[in-house]
Amino acid sequence: MKAVCRFKFPEGTNRDLIEAAIASAIFNAECFFGKPKVRLSAAYYMAPDRPECVIDISSEVGEHVAQVFTGIIINTLGEDKFQVRRIEGEAALQAAQKGLKQT
Repeated sequence: MKAVCRFKFPEGTNRDLIEAAIASAIFNAECFFGKPKVRLSAAYYMAPDRPECVIDISSEVGEHVAQVFTGIIINTLGEDKFQVRRIEGEAALQAAQKGLKQT
């Protein structure tokens, strides 16, 4: 794992909304790249106890998922209602060790 994007949302942000946005972004990637490529390349982690998620952006599929997810969240919540940070190298590996959910 070379790079991830970590998304943080305010406390009280609806978890179902975040999961639905990730699912929509993955569906979009499937339409663009095809299901097999997305299944092999896309991964994410949704924190069970806080409104936070991590998307693996080590591949063009992951980059696509993160970009679409970001657009959905901006459209749904607004630009100032979440934080996103790109993490690369060893720090990305540590972030991923919490467990990425393979699609």
